[in-house]
Amino acid sequence: MEIIEIVFPEALVAPRRLRPSASKLEPPAPGQVQIGVEAAGVSFDDMLMRRGTFPGQPRFPFVPGRDVAGTVVREGPGVTGWAGRRVAAIVEHGGWATGVNVPAAAVVPVPDGLTFVEAVSLGYAAALARRMVHDLAGVGAGQTVVVPGAPGWVGTSLVQLAGLAGARVVGVSSTRQLAECADLEFEPVDHWTEDVPARVAAYAPDGVDAVFDTIGGPNLAESLSMLKPGGVLVSYGNWATRDQPRGTHLADLERLADPRVVPASTGLGPDDLARVFALAAEGRLRPFVAGPYAFGEAGRALEDFENGGLVGRVVLHRDSSDHP
Repeated sequence: MEIIEIVFPEALVAPRRLRPSASKLEPPAPGQVQIGVEAAGVSFDDMLMRRGTFPGQPRFPFVPGRDVAGTVVREGPGVTGWAGRRVAAIVEHGGWATGVNVPAAAVVPVPDGLTFVEAVSLGYAAALARRMVHDLAGVGAGQTVVVPGAPGWVGTSLVQLAGLAGARVVGVSSTRQLAECADLEFEPVDHWTEDVPARVAAYAPDGVDAVFDTIGGPNLAESLSMLKPGGVLVSYGNWATRDQPRGTHLADLERLADPRVVPASTGLGPDDLARVFALAAEGRLRPFVAGPYAFGEAGRALEDFENGGLVGRVVLHRDSSDHP
């Protein structure tokens, strides 16, 4: 099968240099399915992979992309029942391509009510958010949580999932971004013009139950200061130190030596994805799409993502110009 893919040829390749190229995709191996990819996600992981600092970093050159959605076009030996079905999957990398082979056990049906772009806008990001809210922070009714970057690629799902769990949510970002997702239920705090800990203390004088920190670096201490005794700081990003050497963020967490700090793991699978799709099918979890961008615009999409200021998930989608 001939496909179009986006390759990171070397560390620190400038996003504007990324170009689609043609490649051959081998038939699926036993136990695999081949997905004709219609949409793929852009994530914080891709940003770190471009720098060569992602934990478990692939060797250059490689195709980035942590999740895909599309139609199964071919089944490998020993696989039946998937051909022609609309599916999504979380992958280690390789999603920025118009075709990919994945284990059949990793794919999840896309609900009829979701487009491929919407499925990816949830996908890996919402699965990660669900893992953090329920498994790591144990958010429940009556609690108060803080979501820095509430309008961001994971933030929109964090806000919704914490709210579904019965928590009061304080969303932190710029006034412009907060206004663009004002229909979500959260208390807005502008981190540019307001004292965030002071505003949060007004909502929760005894401290909050959880903070979901995507900034890292100096922001970790501020996030800790907002917790109540027994609260949890879930760290799932390091925007502040993204250009520093690999291991900087982990060293920052270890330096804090605080048992309330929990790093978010990314060992997500089909069950995580199925859970968020079930919520979306019920109308309880909404996708937020930044873009979308055609596959040929992957460089601009990544650059926009890294520059920040977007609301929702950056998604690459296939159109007629993406065909070989």
